[in-house]
Amino acid sequence: MIISGVLEALRIVFGLIFLLFVPGYTLILALFPKKEELSFMERIGFAGVLSIVADLLTTLFIDLVLHIPTTAVNIFVALLSLSALALIIWRIEILLIKMLEKREQSKEGVEAKNEED
Repeated sequence: MIISGVLEALRIVFGLIFLLFVPGYTLILALFPKKEELSFMERIGFAGVLSIVADLLTTLFIDLVLHIPTTAVNIFVALLSLSALALIIWRIEILLIKMLEKREQSKEGVEAKNEED
């Protein structure tokens, strides 16, 4: 009996964290991939607000546009998919940023070498 109460409390805590933080934080990572663009507190604040907006819009989308019944499992899967998509976009952005920085460094190296000659 005690174990089921503890598991129920953990389910609620982790469910609220997932619902009120994770989707927004992944979207913030996709929107602002560089760490210096936002401070840590700004990221946390924006993540909370953006999570609520993402939750509402995702639920409305799957209900009104896709005509899928609004159940807890469907909402969880939709938000998990949204978060995964945002993480994939974030990783692609990071890779592109690194490639562009390497290209700029190589151009600067070639220009510096040409100036020496």
